[in-house]
Amino acid sequence: LKTYPKTEKILVEGVRLIKRHTRPTTKNPQGGIVEKEAPIHVSNVLVVCPKCNKTGRIKHKILETGKSARICRSCGEMVVTSA
Repeated sequence: LKTYPKTEKILVEGVRLIKRHTRPTTKNPQGGIVEKEAPIHVSNVLVVCPKCNKTGRIKHKILETGKSARICRSCGEMVVTSA
């Protein structure tokens, strides 16, 4: 959902749900306990391969052009992620 580059954390939907106690406000007149996502460190996130649809480790390979490419270890397909 969101990235925090300075602290190297990201917000992932449905992961690390925390409960916050809120006071009654005009938006939420009853108040109560609200569940929301909390950020996790980027080292705890895996890449999903678009071909085999599995999460897993990736390896780096140098192409003929001299650029580095990320390769899925299970199927060997090049993994392209959108920034």
